[in-house]
Amino acid sequence: MNPRAARALTALYPRAWRQRYRQEFEAFLEAHPSSLEGIANVAAWAIHERFRSLGDIPMDARQNSLTFTTFAGLAAFAAGVNFYWTVDDTPLALAMHGHGALLASWRLVQAGALALAAAAMLSSRMFVPMAREAFATRRRGVILLLAIPFCAAAALLVWLASASILIHSHWVPTPWDVAGDWAAPANWPPLAARWILGSISFAGMMGGLLATAISIRQAVARSELSRHGRSSFSAASVLLAGSVAAMTAGVISWGWFVQRYAPADFHVRNGGLLGSTNFASWAATLLVLLAAVAMAIQSFRSALSVRTEEPRA
Repeated sequence: MNPRAARALTALYPRAWRQRYRQEFEAFLEAHPSSLEGIANVAAWAIHERFRSLGDIPMDARQNSLTFTTFAGLAAFAAGVNFYWTVDDTPLALAMHGHGALLASWRLVQAGALALAAAAMLSSRMFVPMAREAFATRRRGVILLLAIPFCAAAALLVWLASASILIHSHWVPTPWDVAGDWAAPANWPPLAARWILGSISFAGMMGGLLATAISIRQAVARSELSRHGRSSFSAASVLLAGSVAAMTAGVISWGWFVQRYAPADFHVRNGGLLGSTNFASWAATLLVLLAAVAMAIQSFRSALSVRTEEPRA
């Protein structure tokens, strides 16, 4: 393996690990030919070491606030996607047009999702300087960490498109169209194939979210955020908390109204995650949103503890 590739792979490991093993590990990699299997193995162990080092990096209030903001945003995003695909193109979507309260609850979730997007844009103002500084100082580790979310999203999209093309079907292997109390269209693959492909997609989504959360935390912990004042963190965390609270209230009220107006459709399997009932999928959405609320509150508490001195230029 050439030295540049060896350095790039070594940079995937935590800083403490690199300080101890970098030289001998790079020498080991350079002494062996490169292969896809070897690269995958090195990357897998890097993820393992990142997990082990999660609690080893001390962070200040700014870093904690941005990290919890990111975690809460990712959790709320995942919950929103699950909620949308649970309801979309099912009798539950039709039921909303006949009951104003049910539709109003759905609109509240949509409003919360828009506010979540605004909170993400506000938080991105802190990530852009972080990336610029990493490029300017040639900190490859931080650059690679910040690139992981984009790589994970691209890999998932490539997988969904490739799988759909390879099976010669209009069916896209999402985890919400696997099985249920309905007859699959004739041009869809067999049930066993849908289970396998849908499960792979679900694992990819969860793995991508987890890798994104870990990489962002590691990048934030290795970056200087003192140029940002307390207002930057408090504004982002307040907007985030409000958006997640709105989504949670909307999901709770939606579940209550759909149980009242369309209970039969709520407890069948026609849109739930991995063939579950719509109720089970809704309950999973609610649990993830409640976790997001807790993390958003923690983000705001960390923002309030940021010292009030003027940020350094």
